Amino acid sequence: MKNLFNRYCSTSQFKLFSIILFLFMFSGCLSIKPSATKSGKNYFETFYAGKEGTQYFIKPIIFKDEKSNEDLILDITFRYRNEIKDSAIVNISIKSSIVYKTIDSLKLSNKDIEIKSDKVELLFNEKNKTGFTSRYSTMFSLKEIKEMFNNDEWKIIIYKQNKTTTYKPHRKTIRAINTVRDKVFILMSN
Repeated sequence: MKNLFNRYCSTSQFKLFSIILFLFMFSGCLSIKPSATKSGKNYFETFYAGKEGTQYFIKPIIFKDEKSNEDLILDITFRYRNEIKDSAIVNISIKSSIVYKTIDSLKLSNKDIEIKSDKVELLFNEKNKTGFTSRYSTMFSLKEIKEMFNNDEWKIIIYKQNKTTTYKPHRKTIRAINTVRDKVFILMSN
C-alpha cells in the first residue's frame, strides 16, 4: 500500500493537481479584503494605562505658514479616565529654513477658544535636507484641548523675539481634527 501511494504521488498528474490546488488556495487568500472601516485610528492611538485609564496619542497633524512656507507639525498626548482632570502634552515640530532656538510663547486658537503657553521647552534642533527641524513641548489643560477640538478652524501662532508666525491647518488636518473630535473627545465628560 505504501509503495502504491508513493508511486501515485510521484506521477505528473498528482504534481499538477497539487500545484493547481496550492495556487487556488493562495489566490483565495489574496482576494479576501477586510471591510473598510472609518475607525479614525490613522489619526490617533490608544494605550491602556491601568488605573489611570487610557492614554491617547493624537498623531502628528500639519499646519502651514503661507508667507514663509514653513510647516508646523503638532501632536498631543494625554490620559483620560471617566473625568477630565489632567493636562495634555502638546509637542510641535517646526520645519523651516531657519533654526528656532527659542520660542517666547505658543498660542492655539479658533473662533471659540484661545489658549496660550509661555512655558515652551526646546527638545532639540536638527539639520535636514530642506533646512532645520526645531522640536518643542508644552502643556495645556485637557479641558482646553477638548474645547479646541470643538471647532476645526485652528490657528497656531508662534511668538519669537517680537515676531509672530501664524500657521493654519492643512486640508487633511481639518479632517483629522473632526475625526479626533468625533472618535475621542466625544467620549469625555466635562
